[in-house]
Amino acid sequence: MNRTARAARGVSRPSIFPFGDARLGSVTVIDTIEGVEHHREALEHLAENAAHPNPFYESWYLLPLLKASKSKQRLRFLLVHGTDDSGSEAPETLIGFFPFEQTLLHPLCPVRCLRPWQDAYRWTLRRTPLLRYGAVGNSLAALGRWLLARQHPPTIILFKDLPGDSEILRAAECWLTEDHRLCHVHDVRESHLYRRQTDAETYFARVLSGKRRRHLRRLRRLLEDLGPVRVADLDRSDDVDRLFDEFISLEFSQWKGKIGTSMASMPDGAAIAKDILKEAHRRKRLSLLTLRVGDRLVAARSAFLAPPGCFGFKMAYDESPPYARCGPGFLLDLEGIHRLHDDADLLGTGIEWLDSCAVKTAALPLSMRTEALLLHRYMVTARGGIGEIVTRRFPKVMQALPWRIRRLSAF
Repeated sequence: MNRTARAARGVSRPSIFPFGDARLGSVTVIDTIEGVEHHREALEHLAENAAHPNPFYESWYLLPLLKASKSKQRLRFLLVHGTDDSGSEAPETLIGFFPFEQTLLHPLCPVRCLRPWQDAYRWTLRRTPLLRYGAVGNSLAALGRWLLARQHPPTIILFKDLPGDSEILRAAECWLTEDHRLCHVHDVRESHLYRRQTDAETYFARVLSGKRRRHLRRLRRLLEDLGPVRVADLDRSDDVDRLFDEFISLEFSQWKGKIGTSMASMPDGAAIAKDILKEAHRRKRLSLLTLRVGDRLVAARSAFLAPPGCFGFKMAYDESPPYARCGPGFLLDLEGIHRLHDDADLLGTGIEWLDSCAVKTAALPLSMRTEALLLHRYMVTARGGIGEIVTRRFPKVMQALPWRIRRLSAF
């Protein structure tokens, strides 16, 4: 099943899952970058047929960051091969990809766990596993059997960024409810979703008050007083190297550069970011919307296309006083929403929503979103022993500690 359609070794004991069969899947553990590269073609096919897209775990995005992070992490990437839930696929089909890294649950709690892999730059903005459409149940059933069969730590697995109202979340809830050999704890955090409405005016009427819309029109007039305003998306005829350099430099010049979190602030970050953007552009998966006053770039926003959705990556805007007071970031977001509904180059036909990939408190996506995006996370282990004790008590203990200690948690 392709993206458009998605938008519209065996086990001896029987599975107890009504939604999936552990006998129809086997788990392979990869702990080297070379191992991931060996399965690159299968991973790309899986991403094209995923139940829920996640460009940040696709090979073209993951491998450059994986190579930059290789000396700092213990990789435990799990590949699940098997058939789909109906049994119609070949048993050697890749139906699940769970990129994990082995780490401590917390520096003060020396219990090992597997958590979703995160790159050294923190650019892996969503850590939803790639699971084949129609085979989510078998993927999770096989993973559960693998976890129960382990004789050595780590015996705790963490799942993050399972989107609300998705096939993955529903299957995970069923799996963890029905398999009484496992115990888990559950938590939810919030991000922001831009969902297409019937037209742009309906969208704005839903998310913006009349007063707010008048204020944004006033900001647009103030910006036009500084020079001719032009909004454009990346075109095949553009000098992409120059444009990417401008974008990276603009981000470095703002507050992200001052606190050391911009692309150019990281060791080799600018070069790696540029390679990723160029590869996304080559695959026709990149939107880079820019706002210029004259020839000056004053705002830019990048996103990766993954039908039926789109995922925000990096955004930058000019913080010098004449431009910052005009709210160029908000004005660029307005244009992006127009293009979402006009099927222009920003998102294109078949894109129904944009995941901002922003934190709950981010001002711009909070003001423009149509709805909260609920992202679920789970801590899962086998019943009995130290794993269950830690799993049940760890979140409550963390809640009682100061934020500076809590933030070191792997969960």
